[in-house]
Amino acid sequence: MKYYAYIFTSIFCFLFTTTEAQSSLKRSKQTHRFHYLQANIHLGYLDGNTERFDLSSSGPKNRLVYQYFAKNQRLLQKGYIRNVALTSFKSQVSLDFVGSLEDKTSLNYQLKLQNVGLSFGTKWDRTSFFIGYSNIKFGHNPKIDPVTSFIANSLSLDLGFTQDLGISFKTAISNTLDFEGAIYTGGLLSAPLVTYAPYLTDEQKANRDAVKFIDPNFNGSWLGTGRIGSPLFKSFEYGIITMVGKTGEGIDERYITRLGADVVKKIGEKFKFETQVHGGPNFYQERDNSTDLALQNNLEFYIKSVFIINTSNAVIFNLPNNANETNTKGNLVNSISYVVSPHTRVRLNHFYNYGNMYDNNWGLTFQLVTGIGKR
Repeated sequence: MKYYAYIFTSIFCFLFTTTEAQSSLKRSKQTHRFHYLQANIHLGYLDGNTERFDLSSSGPKNRLVYQYFAKNQRLLQKGYIRNVALTSFKSQVSLDFVGSLEDKTSLNYQLKLQNVGLSFGTKWDRTSFFIGYSNIKFGHNPKIDPVTSFIANSLSLDLGFTQDLGISFKTAISNTLDFEGAIYTGGLLSAPLVTYAPYLTDEQKANRDAVKFIDPNFNGSWLGTGRIGSPLFKSFEYGIITMVGKTGEGIDERYITRLGADVVKKIGEKFKFETQVHGGPNFYQERDNSTDLALQNNLEFYIKSVFIINTSNAVIFNLPNNANETNTKGNLVNSISYVVSPHTRVRLNHFYNYGNMYDNNWGLTFQLVTGIGKR
């Protein structure tokens, strides 16, 4: 009888522990929601004048950014996609502080979209698409440290904006090549959603309100991009890139065509070199046509996992059809950052703007980026 009691007790203990284990497994869920709040402070000496310490007018803005990212929990548990499924949602908005400390009337707060939209996956290999507001898909420009990266962008010099509302997708066309395409609204939401200027003079208040909301006046602008080349996350990436569209309004309204190529070389997470060239004609409605040629080079590498060195240059040459004079706009940036922690970086930036892009042609600035939460 004693043996039966031992056997019964053993079976009971085994069933109890199994039930508890299964119950705990059912109760535990994967983390699928991420909140992150990040602050960026960027100021320094502008135009080489040690008496003028001001907010930076080039590169990253002084801003507070809130990021929300959510994965499809059901898909995480399911583990596969039958046909097409929502994989994630992201929302990133910023409160920017822009202007000059020397002129209070120029100071204003701007609420802007950064990246907002839905990502979808499919059952087909390397095939996915995105709907929303995001960076324009025009070539590959990976960053070793995207948190504080201060990289010039030839697309910004050419179009005047680098993010847009639209639909982008990519799919595999062979074992070694992907096709990436996108269609955008041509800068519809590139302006701040809300602008607040607290120090306007009485004369300025007669022409504008202290609080100004965006007026998304759509004038038929659109933008299409495409790329055929190697997939992402390769040590060596290359591709042919193209862009067509209609941007601007009034005297700046134009139809554009761009064709180019991009090359990226990476060595782990320690070194990255990227070069891109693209160009094509501008067909204006109210002034003479022209041709643009844009070049971009970026070099970025880690030193002992605590220092990040980056040098970046973007330049665009505008060749008018009715004159021999070439208009040039360019932005050269050199910077070094120190990794304080996974959430905090400090960075020393030197920038030089040539071609009369901005009021401030060059400067030496200090940048601090820090955040809290989960990414």
